[in-house]
Amino acid sequence: MKKTTMFFLICSIAAVMFVIGCERKVVIENGDVSENDNCFVCHGDNDALIVSAQQEWENSVHGSGANVDYTNRSSCPQCHDHQGFLEFLATGEVNPPYENVTAIHCFTCHAPHSAGNLNLRVDGPYELMNGVVFDHGKANLCVNCHHSRFDVREIVDDWEQGSTRFGAHHGPQGDLIEGTGGYEMAGYTYGHSNHKNVVEDACVGCHMSNPQEHEGYKIGGHSWNMEDPESGYNLFETCAECHDAAGEAEDFDFRANADYDHDGEVEGYQTEVEGLLDSLAVLLVAEGAIDSSHRPIEQVFADANVAGAMHNFGIVEEDRSHGIHNFRYITSLLQNSIDYLD
Repeated sequence: MKKTTMFFLICSIAAVMFVIGCERKVVIENGDVSENDNCFVCHGDNDALIVSAQQEWENSVHGSGANVDYTNRSSCPQCHDHQGFLEFLATGEVNPPYENVTAIHCFTCHAPHSAGNLNLRVDGPYELMNGVVFDHGKANLCVNCHHSRFDVREIVDDWEQGSTRFGAHHGPQGDLIEGTGGYEMAGYTYGHSNHKNVVEDACVGCHMSNPQEHEGYKIGGHSWNMEDPESGYNLFETCAECHDAAGEAEDFDFRANADYDHDGEVEGYQTEVEGLLDSLAVLLVAEGAIDSSHRPIEQVFADANVAGAMHNFGIVEEDRSHGIHNFRYITSLLQNSIDYLD
């Protein structure tokens, strides 16, 4: 038998076995998933939804492969590895090293072959490290990883020792969207923006918005990117739906209503936050809390508020939204930390 004939025969047998083995089948109808009698509705010649999601995911940070670098380090697999994340959901702990290290991928968030649908693996409310409950629909899955690893309540009056790993870590977005997780000094007031209440599904409502708008699959949908730095293409219209001033700008740094960083000029909201971060960094370097590259220095803090100011700098810098996630709360954290240190 010719090799080509044998190849197609094997493929045909595999396809039949696949269909027979699918005990639960799904159909995509108007964005919803329902049971049907043919796996190939998703896995056939017209699987546009899955192909689109895959192409977007390959342009995401989750799909970059960098997560695998941390797979077998201590508690890192909880968020940096597919196996670690699933084990944490099931048992509340991780047990590296894992034999097959795997970056975050489709089946990390979805379980279509066991659940029979494309629903999220988990969508219940998530309790942040400081006890505050985050409950915003589909975004609840995101916050299983995108939260501060540091309970700000641990910074107390007798707090002294810092370390090179001090702070919120790389994904504290859930805390700031919720308007919590920062160190709030006594005698100061703290504002709050309303994004968590007006944006449906919080993170998902913006970062997966308008999947029809594409620039080589680099923004929106499963890329979770709001903009493409190379082309400048962005999903700014998502903001313009609610913010009138946003419609007059070309990016997310639309003009602020005050000079928040006190540099004598009213600039864009994100530029104002960057100015506050720069000012706080200068003070923290002078305090010996961080080095010139903004890395924490292992030392003894003068008091709890100095440790709190350093925490506020880290949580805002690692949030990476430049204030967008919760502008009023973020500027309050930075302004009050500057005021105390200055």
